[in-house]
Amino acid sequence: MIRGPWPSLRRAAATAAACALALGAAAPPAYAREPAPATGNGSWSVGPVSHGDELSPRPYFAMDAPAGKTVEDAVRITNLTDKPLTFRLYGADAYNTPRDADFALRSATEEQKDVGAWLKLRTGKLKVPPRKARDVPFSVTIPANATPGEHIGGVVALNTAIEGVQRSGGAVIGLRRAVAARIYLRVDGPLTPGLRPDALSVRRSQPLVPYVGDGRGTVRYQVVNTGNQRLSPTARVWATGLFGRTIKEWPLQRIPEVLPGQSTELAVQWDDPPPLEAVTVRVELTAGDGIKVRAQSQYVEVPWFALAALAVAVLFGWFVLPRLIRRWRRRAGLDGGRHTLGRPPEDLVDTSYFDDGARQ
Repeated sequence: MIRGPWPSLRRAAATAAACALALGAAAPPAYAREPAPATGNGSWSVGPVSHGDELSPRPYFAMDAPAGKTVEDAVRITNLTDKPLTFRLYGADAYNTPRDADFALRSATEEQKDVGAWLKLRTGKLKVPPRKARDVPFSVTIPANATPGEHIGGVVALNTAIEGVQRSGGAVIGLRRAVAARIYLRVDGPLTPGLRPDALSVRRSQPLVPYVGDGRGTVRYQVVNTGNQRLSPTARVWATGLFGRTIKEWPLQRIPEVLPGQSTELAVQWDDPPPLEAVTVRVELTAGDGIKVRAQSQYVEVPWFALAALAVAVLFGWFVLPRLIRRWRRRAGLDGGRHTLGRPPEDLVDTSYFDDGARQ
């Protein structure tokens, strides 16, 4: 995959696959100047070809067309090194990474279903001389049944050379890098932005004895773009206890661009959640056009171990301890008959002295 904001790729592939690509048609050469703010990794860059009527260079491809139409453009690949580079070129669909909402593009081996499937390059393989650039025309044919709204993808230039190796178990894996230029295509029709917070959960751990040591918790939730327009929402997360009082509120979290139909998972840490409380955790997402949606999750935190220990102590004091005391008293001869505390039993007192005195 290729990740943003400056998309670069380290794609693992078998070493034998490095030479599997066939040589494509040549593209017209250009000097290695960068008239457009191309995306690069220091060795090569990829960006839109500048048109003569543009007041400023294009940072990415922005297209607007109805369904059923074909849009044509050209991408420039610039070699910034002192040796020739050979690239595999392909179109790719964009998506958000699952955990951090980063911009990413599908790899060449993955199935393309959107912009990546609609895009056709004049050549699939390109060799660029040192310190030179080449322009490659391409077309995007929008299907007649394409849904209105935004469709995002990119043009990828994958270096066919193995730039490093990585050992995984007993296998040796070759590492290759890629750079891409983004494509933002809008198909004519109404824009219907939408968001949904989903899969809200709270995982927590508490010390065995409440208020002795700190507990830990993690609040996780998903942000789902249910509309046909990319959005950059802000998330508010807070927790309330009994009677609606706020017991925890986290700083606002500004989420990177979430693409249409995509979702990402976010998390916030909770230090020392309450050990005894009825808790409601809420997530509120807000974005432009007045979008505001909420989700909530409830749980009751009870220190079961401490309550069980207290119950055992009560049972011990109520039932077991009195029996132990009575047993001890019987063994000590302090219980039953005339054996009262502080008065020895008569059969243990020698009365012969008093009997002899009485006879005298």
